[in-house]
Amino acid sequence: MILNLYGPSGTGKTTFIKALLKSNNTSKFYLNKTKENFEEDLNKKISISLLPIPIFRGTVKDFLNIFSISIDTLLNLNFELRKLSNTVFHEIENEIILNKVAMRNVETFSAGEMRRLFILKSLLVDSNIIIIDEPFANSDRELWNVIANAITTKSKAILLSHKPIKDNFSNKIDLLSFDIKETNKFFL
Repeated sequence: MILNLYGPSGTGKTTFIKALLKSNNTSKFYLNKTKENFEEDLNKKISISLLPIPIFRGTVKDFLNIFSISIDTLLNLNFELRKLSNTVFHEIENEIILNKVAMRNVETFSAGEMRRLFILKSLLVDSNIIIIDEPFANSDRELWNVIANAITTKSKAILLSHKPIKDNFSNKIDLLSFDIKETNKFFL
C-alpha cells in the first residue's frame, strides 16, 4: 500500500510529515489510513527523501557510506532498482564502471539525477517505510514508470506531490490519495 499526500506548493505537505516524525506518529498515521499492521516500531526504520535536497559535497561512494550502503550493492540490485540506478549512472555491469560511478561527485548530477540518486538511497536503506517528496519532478515522462516501479519495491510508502499521481502507478499497486487539507483536518 502506498499513500499519496497531495496539494499545491505551500500547503504544508513537508511540514505535516516533519510534524508526524517529530511527534513519533508516522506509524499511527499510516495505520490509520491503510489499516495495515507493522511487526515492529515503524519510526525506528524510516527512510526519507524530502525537499529541499541537501547539497552534498563528495563522491557517490561517500554519500552511500553515510547510510551504510556499500557501493558494491549497485551491482546486485533487483530489476526495478537496477533500472532506476541506470537512469542515474547508466549501465553498471562490472567493477570498472562501478569504480567510475563510485568516484563521481554528487554535485555534478543534474537535478533529476540527484533526485533519483536520493530515491535510490532511500530504497536501499533498511527500513519499513519510505517518504519521498515529489518523486517524479525533474524527470521526463518516460522515466516515470521506472521511478514508480522502483518505489513499489517497498510496499509501504508515503509520497508527497502537487497533484494525485495515480496515473504513474499500475493498477496492481494499491494507492491511496489524500488532499493535504483533508489530511491535516483529519489527523492533527
